[in-house]
Amino acid sequence: MKKLLNDVSVSSILIAIVGLVLLLMPSLTNKVIVYGIGIVLLVYGVSRIYRYMKRDAPAAMTDHDLSIGLICCVTGLFMLLYSSVVISILPFLFGLFLIFGGARSIQTAFDVRRFHGTHWNWHLFVGIFFAVIGIMAIRDPFSTAQMLTRFVGAGLLVLGIYMFLANRKVNQLRSQYMSEPDIIDQESVQ
Repeated sequence: MKKLLNDVSVSSILIAIVGLVLLLMPSLTNKVIVYGIGIVLLVYGVSRIYRYMKRDAPAAMTDHDLSIGLICCVTGLFMLLYSSVVISILPFLFGLFLIFGGARSIQTAFDVRRFHGTHWNWHLFVGIFFAVIGIMAIRDPFSTAQMLTRFVGAGLLVLGIYMFLANRKVNQLRSQYMSEPDIIDQESVQ
């Protein structure tokens, strides 16, 4: 469980960093972005495959290092070899990230509500907001690619920060909920 929470935190920070770069440097060429992401995926994939080969069998089987490593390597190589194809669908991919983040935020709203947290409706609002921004990015309503890059960058920056903070809040609520001594499992009573 802790590993999953750390993965969510790391991915949130990476999303925020990508958003900040897109927001501050919209003239950065798409080719640099695609090559950068491709190289990062390739290196990460190789490191996961290496980790798989060096671990003992039970640990290696449960972490899915090999499958994640292979997927990252193939995706990274595709981005490096077919950068023009990836560049043509880059706004669509960024929009998908925003929609994915919005869906996660909606789940966070229901998780906060499930653990009796307050302000779950704000999380729901933020999730819907990100989903709408993602749909707008996919439809590309802006006339210039630079404006779209700034818009998507701002969305990814806010999304990354929000996902990081929401993950911490859900983890805190989960810990509080699990530590309450008067919680009785309803199925064990009946």
